[in-house]
Amino acid sequence: MRRGAAGRFAAAVDPLRLAGPVLLAAAWWAMARALPPSLLPPPLAVLRRVAADFLAAPELTYYGLDNASLLGSLLYTVQNVVLAVALGTALGVVGGLLAARIALLRAVIDPMMLTAGTIPILIAAPFLLIWFGVGRGSAVALVVFNVAVVLYLFARRAAANLDPIHEAAARMLGATPAGAVRDVLLPGTVPEILGGLRIALAGAWGLEAIAELLGAQQGIGKVIEVLAGATDVEGIMAALLLLGAVAVVADALAAAAIRRLAPWTTPARLAAA
Repeated sequence: MRRGAAGRFAAAVDPLRLAGPVLLAAAWWAMARALPPSLLPPPLAVLRRVAADFLAAPELTYYGLDNASLLGSLLYTVQNVVLAVALGTALGVVGGLLAARIALLRAVIDPMMLTAGTIPILIAAPFLLIWFGVGRGSAVALVVFNVAVVLYLFARRAAANLDPIHEAAARMLGATPAGAVRDVLLPGTVPEILGGLRIALAGAWGLEAIAELLGAQQGIGKVIEVLAGATDVEGIMAALLLLGAVAVVADALAAAAIRRLAPWTTPARLAAA
């Protein structure tokens, strides 16, 4: 137990994991020294702007934003992403697993999903804006669409990669079809599905911000839009930095969930060793 705890602590403080952010901050600082603040403000100035606008940003009220703070706008974006990822995951996983087991369904859905997976998702944005308007509906629908496609492909592939011998052995031992799904199919596909969920979640933040840029009335994307109109580079960088930090935290939580929900996978065992 001591070795496991020590291993987890060492993994948590691995300096190599900090190398990327440190190098990025150093490059940002060096470029900011060579460029005027109107083009690239220094990191400390952006951090001060995050702190100043986090709870209250009165200047945002001039642009008609209801949530005149970075926190309020961020909460709106987070709510949309959580809702969209939950809906998209449910649709994609159920569809992918069913398609892997039902040939007729697979023949109907596979071409559509494979085509949707190769077309840039932003092509669908204008249609969603027309169908759902410029409010929350279009932004959520865009992220749901992308997440559902990604999770469908991952779930479908995970079920197809599962060796049939495992289900056959379960049936020989008396497992019912429902029991084979519960005890063989789901545990065998969960690691790959969770990996797909992590990828979909990473892309969901950018898609949500872009959807808000296209016409939402709230959210971090809307903040970026109005600040871009005012050529407020420091404010834009502050909003982007805050959104990026939330995305990194969400990815870390997703990775922790994978280790907890699928402890039988090799990466999880290595991380806990």
